[in-house]
Amino acid sequence: MTINHTTDLLTAVLDRALPPVGNLPGAGGMGLSEEVIKRCAADFRFSDALDAVVEALPSPGDFAALDDDGRDEALRAVESSNPDAFGLWLDVVYTVYYMQPDVHKRLNWHGRSPQPDGNTMPPWDESILGVIRQREPFWRKT
Repeated sequence: MTINHTTDLLTAVLDRALPPVGNLPGAGGMGLSEEVIKRCAADFRFSDALDAVVEALPSPGDFAALDDDGRDEALRAVESSNPDAFGLWLDVVYTVYYMQPDVHKRLNWHGRSPQPDGNTMPPWDESILGVIRQREPFWRKT
């Protein structure tokens, strides 16, 4: 299957795996197919998984002709016939999807690393140790 056919098929498949929510388009509508292909190509395990998933699905035209229930059933069939490949492929799909700024915005997630800005913690509350401090030592000094 050529890259264009793979991209066309993945666009439709991604929209079923991560469909539109409100004003946020589905993963296919966000144009993530090429990024999924690129990331899968970087590691043979993911590349093999992508190949297995694409080869197990109907052709792009046949998949496009299916209604939503038919598309879901086609994906379930791939998942049950090759769960390892499907899982690896889905890991890449989720990674690419959740890297998108529009997804971060929809989730109200800042998307930055915890440092150097840090995730602020409340000041330490010494009273937490009150019960422990009242106990007699149960160890032997050496």
